[in-house]
Amino acid sequence: MKWWYKIFFPVLGIVALASCKKFLEVEPNDRFTGADYWKNAQDARMGVNAAYSIMRTKIAGTTIYNTGDFRAGNWNWFAKVNFAALASNQLWSSQLAAADALNNPRETWGEFYKSIAASNICIDKINKIKDVSLGETERRSLIGEARFIRCFNYYNLVLLYGDVPLQMNPYDISLKPRSRMLNVLDTCIADLMLAEKDLPVAFNDPTDRAVRATKGAAMALMAHMYMWKAGFDKATANDSYQKAADLCRQIIDLGIYRLLPYTKEQFQEIFKGRSEEGIFEISLDANYGNATSRFIPQWVLHQPILASSNSLYGGLGSEITLKREFMDKLYPQGESDGRFTLWFDDPYCTVNPQSAMFLKFSSIPDPTARSFDANQIYFRLAGIILLRAEALAALGNNDAEAISMLNEIRRRANATEYTGGGGKPLQDAIFRERTKELMGEGQRWYDLVRTGRVLDINECENYLTQDVFERRGWTWPIPKDAIKVNPLITQNAYWAQ
Repeated sequence: MKWWYKIFFPVLGIVALASCKKFLEVEPNDRFTGADYWKNAQDARMGVNAAYSIMRTKIAGTTIYNTGDFRAGNWNWFAKVNFAALASNQLWSSQLAAADALNNPRETWGEFYKSIAASNICIDKINKIKDVSLGETERRSLIGEARFIRCFNYYNLVLLYGDVPLQMNPYDISLKPRSRMLNVLDTCIADLMLAEKDLPVAFNDPTDRAVRATKGAAMALMAHMYMWKAGFDKATANDSYQKAADLCRQIIDLGIYRLLPYTKEQFQEIFKGRSEEGIFEISLDANYGNATSRFIPQWVLHQPILASSNSLYGGLGSEITLKREFMDKLYPQGESDGRFTLWFDDPYCTVNPQSAMFLKFSSIPDPTARSFDANQIYFRLAGIILLRAEALAALGNNDAEAISMLNEIRRRANATEYTGGGGKPLQDAIFRERTKELMGEGQRWYDLVRTGRVLDINECENYLTQDVFERRGWTWPIPKDAIKVNPLITQNAYWAQ
């Protein structure tokens, strides 16, 4: 009982950390749970801000984002023994220690649930504020943001752990067992449908772009939830594919997102964040006081772009590099692709064994301080276009549009267009395109899991057997602290000791 109270009851006394100018940049406040709080519009804004902040601290303070890139393997790890353990599914290994906070997912999920608790109390309390400073449109929008935050936390929990406890009531302090992940997603989809109605298409302040929830962000999250459902519930897969495809079309039809040119002068604008292509991102912009060393630029760049150890070839070596055979699979010799030219420096390590750099997130305002001018991008237009293409290809009833959307992404990259037919060749081509286009954006492992390709040694270096997959070896272990204080929570079968 006490544990549930601590984890799930309101925690808005936590100081809201700066995540974005204006809306997310607030002064410390210890009044969140006091009797004089939840009185006006400013209280409501700060409450939602706290929910964002707790979520951001959890994600940006750990390596959670890029475990989606690294767990599948296909990288040279060199001295990064923690990543090598991750990429061989040794998640109980002592190698996953505090370095890069890579052990965090197996140690605790508390911050996710604290952000959920903050969202729950916002949804309840904001609706009861009577002060005229809080207009009805803003009230509903803030509640919509709180719903989005709650669901985004649950989405991350499902991807990491599978079945998780579901808590939507801010005043229910009873212990809960794990709910089936499909039930969690269905509950969140219903919640997001309510949120989408009340969220704005966009915010007037450009600094809010992509870092606050909007209609597009809510629909993107729902689309990804439907695609996860399609992978695990074959009986309703076609319905989920159709709903995901429809949501992606609605996002495109909003008309506020566009593919930006992949040119040397402009491609970095996308990955700095808040671009016209961005739909939802975690802000790491150094200009707003944000910083993290648990992000892919830390390991794939070196001098002169980013200060690096002189012990690595005089500072000219990256800590990790992509394997040559994987690069050749993604970028076959003789096929043009602007991403290969723009995103990779010395990809085959001709200068020294670790000289390759992955330049996608290479906007570094201060190389010495190792601060990154780049957001952690979860949803952007290119990914949504490919997600719709994937859903349509799975349905098999509109291959022409699926091919058209695939080629829209390829044309933007000046890549060779797809000229084949439908069926498995088209599905494989779209999957490969997502691997290329979204590299470094935390998607690959989850794409492998939901499509079943994680079972294929030709697709995944850290492939799983059917038995390991069914015993949830694709998840992280349920944190021991959660099991210790809640006897209703059981460990995933594969990780049970």
